[in-house]
Amino acid sequence: MGSNMLEAFRTTQNSKIKKLKILYNLIRKHASITVEELLAETGMKPATCARLLDELSKNDLINSGKLGASTGGRKPILYRINPEKAYLIGIEVTNIYSTIVLSDLNLKEIGHKKIKMGAPTSIYRTLDKFVEQLLDLLSEHEKQIAEILGIGISIDDLFDQVNQNTDVTPSDIEHYLAAKIPTYIMVGSGVNFAALAEYRVHYWQTSDRFLLTTCDIEIRSAEIVAGVVISGSNGMTNAFGHTIIDTNGSRCYCGSYGCLHTYSSLPAIKAKIQHDLKQGKASMLTDLVENPDEIDYFTIFQALEQDDPMSHEILKNAAYYYGIALSNLILTTQPDTVVCGGTLVPKGTFFEDVKRTVEERLKAFPKIKTTIHPAKESYEIVAQGAGGMVLERFLNN
Repeated sequence: MGSNMLEAFRTTQNSKIKKLKILYNLIRKHASITVEELLAETGMKPATCARLLDELSKNDLINSGKLGASTGGRKPILYRINPEKAYLIGIEVTNIYSTIVLSDLNLKEIGHKKIKMGAPTSIYRTLDKFVEQLLDLLSEHEKQIAEILGIGISIDDLFDQVNQNTDVTPSDIEHYLAAKIPTYIMVGSGVNFAALAEYRVHYWQTSDRFLLTTCDIEIRSAEIVAGVVISGSNGMTNAFGHTIIDTNGSRCYCGSYGCLHTYSSLPAIKAKIQHDLKQGKASMLTDLVENPDEIDYFTIFQALEQDDPMSHEILKNAAYYYGIALSNLILTTQPDTVVCGGTLVPKGTFFEDVKRTVEERLKAFPKIKTTIHPAKESYEIVAQGAGGMVLERFLNN
């Protein structure tokens, strides 16, 4: 019955359902909340609020067992959502690793699958592989497809406007997956998913203007203002990577010169390493590959883990330019909170170098109070947020 009500949240727009959604959303956002706090935030009449809470309880969407601190009289009842009334699946597809995450309605991870990607293949073959792994993940955790509220999937690399895949559309992918797994499916932007996961889990109570940037094969950004993801509605989530650092720089695949992508992306780092090796610079990479052209991203990560000086120097240079571009973005959008995510953030001193560069540039602007953090949700952040965006679709008015 509870999952039926969640489905009604997405498909029904009458006033009663809207009020139920408002209450459920407030209870979800707060770890726990009292009736008095709900009344204060919603302006509902006490009798109406009590009736709606009773309906949410009967549908097993909320629990009301624990008591809060007393302010003199009886201890107030605290309401919480039942996070295991339904489950969410998030999938991130990249050219390096892909991830499937099973989470509860609080976005707490229950289990995940990490898939090392091989040579590029048809998107439908890739999706078939994910379906197989997804079913294995559900089986491992004794969950049924009927318990899944929906599946969010991020495949940004296929839909960049400067590298558009015209053969497959997001709706094609949604229909293909829905035919194999009968549940709600949505395709969206990975950086938006990542921003939502970080914001919902860690920053929603403290941030009004939230910015997340990621540094991988592409460099992306996403904004959340007053709780709403406002970026990437046109699919161009990698625009940040194509802001220009130096008009006299190298030519980017987009056609411009000196884009941030040509300095700080994984392809740029790989190209610089290959160039320096061919110039005869010393590196541990010569022990890992016979020919610089054989170097891939996994080899570079291995060299960084082994503290290869040349690789670390190139990474520090990439971080410097990333910090310069990020400081420009902060000056333009003036967020209160910035989170840096992506594959490169935990490598070497990348994040520390980015943060230091930004803070040095912003010293001249003391009125801008921006704090900068590394992503807390690590490598599962995009897939975790993909599931979270599914829940947002169910709860939006």
